[in-house]
Amino acid sequence: MDKVRVTLTHPDGSTTTLPGGLAPYAAQILTAAVTNDRDTPKPPPGDSFDDHLESIAQLSRFITHFEAGREEQIAAADTTGGPHADRKALGIAAGMPRSRLYRILERFGRPTNRKQTSA
Repeated sequence: MDKVRVTLTHPDGSTTTLPGGLAPYAAQILTAAVTNDRDTPKPPPGDSFDDHLESIAQLSRFITHFEAGREEQIAAADTTGGPHADRKALGIAAGMPRSRLYRILERFGRPTNRKQTSA
């Protein structure tokens, strides 16, 4: 399988090329996510079992990093918003129920009940 070469351009104009490239299907999924394409691409039927495994492993790494990044961003937004941070808006933006949002905030040391602290 030929890899897809990915080059990222940073706001300052510098570029980073991902080492090793991506499996074509993982690249299609990443592109769909970044461009907010609602149609999830279908895996190529001609790929071998090993090709599918490689795509699965890359997609799993994406998910792990995206989840960690989302949780860090939730905690940062709550901290930045102070005692008046709109947690309902945080939950909507994160696409998660309030109970999960509060578990994430608690893991980052953010109070569930902000009336008990001077956040």
